[in-house]
Amino acid sequence: MTTDGRIAQLSIADAAATLAGRILDAFHGDEFTGLADHVDSCADQVVALGAVRLVGADVFAPHLLLSRPLAGRDVAVVADSFAYFPAVGEPDTHERRVTAWRDWATATVLTRLAGTGPDEAVVFAPPPDTASAVLGPADAWQQWSVHVAQLSPLALPEVGGPVVEAVGREGKALARGAVRAVLRRDYVNAARLARWVALLSHSGTRLPLDPVLLVEQIRLHGGTGPRLLLDLAVARHQLGIEPA
Repeated sequence: MTTDGRIAQLSIADAAATLAGRILDAFHGDEFTGLADHVDSCADQVVALGAVRLVGADVFAPHLLLSRPLAGRDVAVVADSFAYFPAVGEPDTHERRVTAWRDWATATVLTRLAGTGPDEAVVFAPPPDTASAVLGPADAWQQWSVHVAQLSPLALPEVGGPVVEAVGREGKALARGAVRAVLRRDYVNAARLARWVALLSHSGTRLPLDPVLLVEQIRLHGGTGPRLLLDLAVARHQLGIEPA
């Protein structure tokens, strides 16, 4: 990768952290001004669109969980983000399968909220049987839970689909992975897994751990990164915990 490529990646990552912080503010009662305002506020609009792609379906968290309206300008921003940063084609590696499922989640939620999504030719629809391929066997729960964490933007209501169903069948492996991440002080992955724990708990799945204690443990020790705090805010909301 060239130096310019590394700088671009860092810039998009920084912009994604800023966007995550704006989404997080909505959970603390502040107005969520929307994606279009986020893009307009950035000096480089292409970098801002890259941030939208990187944050993925989580850009819709205020709309799904807080009933904030989705503006037409924001719909256009998501469509533009796919135009500037095309979705993967045939997912022939693990990384591409993860990206394909994350893209699918973004397109799915956009369609459900707005009645329209990115062009079907733009977003590859992963075959349902690739859900098991991207997660791997739950018996190997250490690696399985890492893959589940990589797909944390799917742990939102209204996403559903084969990956959510597959994770929902493996509550014991999920609990093991979440506890292991906390014990290893890997709070980034712990927060991502806590979202899945909260989603399953909210849907009535019985899990061999207390999801509220898990989330609060991560909150106390996980730090202040906006992406991690957004994961926790999503989990807390689904568990009915007041914002921290």
